[in-house]
Amino acid sequence: MVISDINEFSCLKPTKKTQCTPVDNVIFLKTHKTGSTTIANVMYRYSKSNRLKVALPGCDHRFCFPYKFTENFLYNHKVNDTYNMLFHHAVFHKQNMIKILDKGNTKIVTILREPYSQFDSAAQYFNFKINYKLSGKLPVLDDLFKMSDEDLTAYIKSQKVDGYGAYSLTKNPNAFDMGFDPWNETSEYIKTVLKTIEEDFNLVMITEYMAESLVLLKNELCWDFKDIVFFHHNARLTKEINTNYVQNIKQRVLNWNKLDVAIYNYFNKTFWEKIKYSDNSFISDVEKLKKFNHLLQQECTTVLNNATVTPNANLLLSDFKIAQKFEDFCSDLLIEEILFTNVLKKAKDENL
Repeated sequence: MVISDINEFSCLKPTKKTQCTPVDNVIFLKTHKTGSTTIANVMYRYSKSNRLKVALPGCDHRFCFPYKFTENFLYNHKVNDTYNMLFHHAVFHKQNMIKILDKGNTKIVTILREPYSQFDSAAQYFNFKINYKLSGKLPVLDDLFKMSDEDLTAYIKSQKVDGYGAYSLTKNPNAFDMGFDPWNETSEYIKTVLKTIEEDFNLVMITEYMAESLVLLKNELCWDFKDIVFFHHNARLTKEINTNYVQNIKQRVLNWNKLDVAIYNYFNKTFWEKIKYSDNSFISDVEKLKKFNHLLQQECTTVLNNATVTPNANLLLSDFKIAQKFEDFCSDLLIEEILFTNVLKKAKDENL
């Protein structure tokens, strides 16, 4: 990387805000296998740099999933304690979440992924083959969908799956995370779900368009570019073959997750409508973010491997007015969820 590459980002320096005020009260509903850990890292870094109060889960790194959120799930919570941000896995309950935040402007955001790729990823990550006692003679999706939908429904409901809450992630997992009934797929219920999400959420991001999503997030929350730089977290290093494509597995999966498909299709459309009506700088902002992330990844890899801060690295920080050592900035970008959760819990314990 040459210095001229970095200097073009000087136009991204934070500017004086005259039309909006940064939003500090944020609920990020973390959905499963959607790239949500990448967004959670963005939230963690914003909370750290702005010294905000984070609602922390009392059950490992999740708010006692698969149960709907209640303040009883909070870590070391005292009566009348309030927070600025909530961004760990939880089953959505708007009233209970809003109640524990500071008074003021609160934004609620989430992220969705194309339902087939999400289900395919979940089947591997959550080991459906073992958890659902499948034969192992077929790839996991072929094995799961060799049954009719009626038989599969009865089978899944009869299973007791430890760790992630019964069948919550094998039937419309996004709807479940959002607090809805994953088994109700009537047209009237789907309409109600879509209307409720539209009313409750200020922004629904799309996994397949992470950079576009983060620029929309920046605009929605009136944050700066330095707040939305990102590394992808929890991406699959290896992808198992989950189907032999003997039958139309993709269509079976989509039919099985009819509610999630409706949610994704509707909010994928609203996502692009938001982009359509964004200001003229949106497209260039996305391209600059992508390029900056690429340059940043190169520099962070160099610095963390060699423990040597290059002049280019310092220029990156300078252009974005990031008041942090480059090694620390890279470490925060790369920190995993369980680790930063423990860091936040330790800080909370020390301040009691």
